[in-house]
Amino acid sequence: MSREQVTSQPTVVLTSSSTSKQADLGSVIWDNVGNAFRYVQNIAADSIAIADGTCVYQTVTWGVVTPDIAGGSGLGDIVVGVGVGAIAAGSYGYVQVSGYHDKVKTDGTMAAGNFMMGSATDGEAIVMANGEEEAVFGQALAADTTTEPHSCPAILKIL
Repeated sequence: MSREQVTSQPTVVLTSSSTSKQADLGSVIWDNVGNAFRYVQNIAADSIAIADGTCVYQTVTWGVVTPDIAGGSGLGDIVVGVGVGAIAAGSYGYVQVSGYHDKVKTDGTMAAGNFMMGSATDGEAIVMANGEEEAVFGQALAADTTTEPHSCPAILKIL
């Protein structure tokens, strides 16, 4: 199943976003192959859009997230979701929190089997270093792409 749509009632298009709230912030839905998605708002204060594959971080308000780790509204470096579509600053949409994602944004150093954690660069994942196990949010299934922007498929383990 593609990440574009969940067919349980009602039908939800995961890659669409809205300027008005359409569901409870923080609520989770599942597709028919076991992937989970959380409904969020991209904080307006940081003025950065979420894109497919972008890592996002929690703010002080549950269900309000930011891709801005470098000086933004994020509360630390723990990834709480990965974008599945475009969500403009201030808008609402879904981020993926569990299962297979085909292109998580990376820093260009990811190899198959590496554990992923948030980077000091906005929206990127880096390879986990020893002693940082608590920050792991997924595992790379292949090496990342050799050209910018770097990305790789991964299994997300955020729930």
